[in-house]
Parts: sequence; structure tokens; C-alpha cells
Amino acid sequence: MTEPSIAVAMAGGVAGAGVAMIVPGVDGNALIGGFGGAIFFVVFARDYQPLTRVGYLLVSWVGGYYTAVEAVSRGISQTSGAVAFVAATLCVTAGVGLLEWMRGGQLPSWLRTILRRGAGGKDG
Repeated sequence: MTEPSIAVAMAGGVAGAGVAMIVPGVDGNALIGGFGGAIFFVVFARDYQPLTRVGYLLVSWVGGYYTAVEAVSRGISQTSGAVAFVAATLCVTAGVGLLEWMRGGQLPSWLRTILRRGAGGKDG
């Protein structure tokens, strides 16, 4: 069973998304996709305290929304829902990994892979 603070945050998020979608200029697909990606992250982030997970929910939701809107405006994608979902799922994961590395931890494995490929892993 989920903690009460997470359930309240999810209910507030759903209510907020419903209200925000009637505001002109708000991309409803990006809003719902970002919320879905944020919830996906929060549900599987059991290692964190409930209040921390609520904070990550909000940061992930906003990051997913803005990434999707930017991707659509640049012509990278035609629809924003899936982009928002993926971006919301990944933005906090990447941010947490980088913050832990800066605090003296180990470089995240996903970043090591990117740096190895970007540095020309094939002799040049």
C-alpha cells in the first residue's frame, strides 16, 4: 500500500492536471504524459522517503512537460504525450545519478557508457 503523502500528491496531481487542461495554451498530451512518467518513476523509487518522492514527482512532471513542448516546437516529434512520458521518467533518474556522483559517489553506469561511446570507442 502506498504512503498517504504519495496518495495525496497523486490525487492533487490528477486534479491539477484536469484544471490545467482547460487553460488555453496548455498542452494536455504533454501534461498527462509527464504525469504518467513522473508516477512511473515515483512508484519504482522505493529507496527514497515519501516527501522526497513527492518532490521528485513534481520535478519529473515539470521536466517531462517542458521537454515535450520543446521537442514538438523544434519538430523532433509530432505529438507530445510519449515524449513527455519518457522525459519525465528519465530526467530525475539522470539528475539523481549526477548529484550522487558530484557528492563523491561513483559515475553512473549510463553516463560512463555515453562518455565511452562519445570518446570514440573504436580507435578514433
